[in-house]
Amino acid sequence: MERKTFFTVQGKPFYSLGIQTHNSSSSTPEYLQYSWNAAKKIEANTVAVPVSWELFEPREGAFREAFVTDIISQARENNLKLILLWFGTWKNGTMEYTPSWVKKDTERFPRAELKDGRKTHNLSPHCPENLEADRKAFCRLLEVVKRFDQEFNTVIGVQIENEAGMHSATRRDFSKFGDKAFKENVPERLITYCKENPSCYLAKEWLRQGEKSNGNWTEVFGAAGGEWVTTWAVAAYIDEIARAGKEIYDIFLYTNAWLNEGRGLAGVDWPSGTPRQNNLDIYYAVCTHLDNIAPDIYLQEVTGYLDVLKTYSHPEKGFPLYVPESSRSVFNSGMMFEGIGDYGSIGYHIFGGESLLTDDQKELNTEEGISMKHSFHMIRNVVPVLPEYTGTDRIHGIHRRGIEPSALIEGLLGGWRAYVSFEGTMDQFYRMDFLHKEACWEETLGNKGEPCRGLLLQESENVFYVVGHKFRIYFLQEEEADGSLSAVTVSGKNFSTNAEYLSVTEGHFDETGRYFPDVVRTGDETRHGTYAQWDSNVLRIELMKI
Repeated sequence: MERKTFFTVQGKPFYSLGIQTHNSSSSTPEYLQYSWNAAKKIEANTVAVPVSWELFEPREGAFREAFVTDIISQARENNLKLILLWFGTWKNGTMEYTPSWVKKDTERFPRAELKDGRKTHNLSPHCPENLEADRKAFCRLLEVVKRFDQEFNTVIGVQIENEAGMHSATRRDFSKFGDKAFKENVPERLITYCKENPSCYLAKEWLRQGEKSNGNWTEVFGAAGGEWVTTWAVAAYIDEIARAGKEIYDIFLYTNAWLNEGRGLAGVDWPSGTPRQNNLDIYYAVCTHLDNIAPDIYLQEVTGYLDVLKTYSHPEKGFPLYVPESSRSVFNSGMMFEGIGDYGSIGYHIFGGESLLTDDQKELNTEEGISMKHSFHMIRNVVPVLPEYTGTDRIHGIHRRGIEPSALIEGLLGGWRAYVSFEGTMDQFYRMDFLHKEACWEETLGNKGEPCRGLLLQESENVFYVVGHKFRIYFLQEEEADGSLSAVTVSGKNFSTNAEYLSVTEGHFDETGRYFPDVVRTGDETRHGTYAQWDSNVLRIELMKI
């Protein structure tokens, strides 16, 4: 089957903008009401909900199908799409969501072991019996989803496991199953991958160890082989579940990653074998049935966050960026625009959306809640057309990362350049419409409060769409070929007269992607830079060169 590179609804691409519920939210229908409420308050279109193995198959062979269909029905009633999170063999690097009948029978379902022989809170990823039990339950889950929902497409994707791997103070399994795998030769598929991708992280270690064509994990990869034998096993385990699931229902399937952190100790600072940055090549080599390998991003600093976006954005390999979990922080309410605009994300979710509401679950009046709601509102306004622009050079993220006063977007069609001011007008004439008097004043406050952020979409050579908050945008013509500088280029006060604005409107897209103007901007509302505020809806700007 061909790998899916977008979520779809009724065969059409669908941009998933959502929240992930807290881990226990799906345990009762009453608890889930808070999740649906939070999603609607923040203007999400999707909710990611756990389906734990222990609740779905509490006794071997006895499946609680109604547990799943009730979740789907509730999502439908709330007009929300759904992603199901299969908490099977792994949840955050342990087996805590496996059924009690699996936990109790350590002979039939062997645990991974430490070097001293102690059993861990992890099933061995090398044992076929463990895989078979998980695969059987997962396939039953997809049978239920297909039978109950194929016609409606409420469920748009399923996550296989959650941050899989062994978070058990060991890099590998020392049980008889793990020892056998560790002593075996590295699979030929990985050697071939290294030869075909000599600049990748995996190949660099292979080259450093002498480019061996065969050998065990230590001989081929040195000390890194300890984690990589686990990575191979976990990746193959997940991909086999995906393969079996796809035969039942060809829906978007992915797994998620716990990222590098801390002191750099696999099994301690992250689950050994998780698809973190340094393990990603093995997943690319092994996972031929998964549709996506997605990072969970909780970083609160720019450099590391951008590195993750770059590392997990590989549309050329069939793996575009998808962020299934991210922080609900004010910081992330800005960074997500870079993921969408510059790294081609096909979906963005934040974790624990219920926590953005006040204690009575009625309002989004926390600082985090308000900032994230504004971001979701802006993104939701362009969701009908996002699939058309995603991954192209016609979409650009706008985000003030620090104290920089402006940003310049170059290389636009028609030779245009977009100058984005984060500190108000270039002529110091602060003017918006009468609905944004306070926003005018806030332009003088620097980078306090919510981040300046948004998206710029270019429909054609002279037509642009903008959604954003706390910035003004000016369009500059391309520089003269003879090396001269025009007055409007030299003086920022003249930026707004550098182009002929045929029209500037505030409007909206319908579900088909057709744009409808609601407000026409002229006069004071245009000649001091086109201002973007979160409630300005979609700005359409049509230009003409002069």
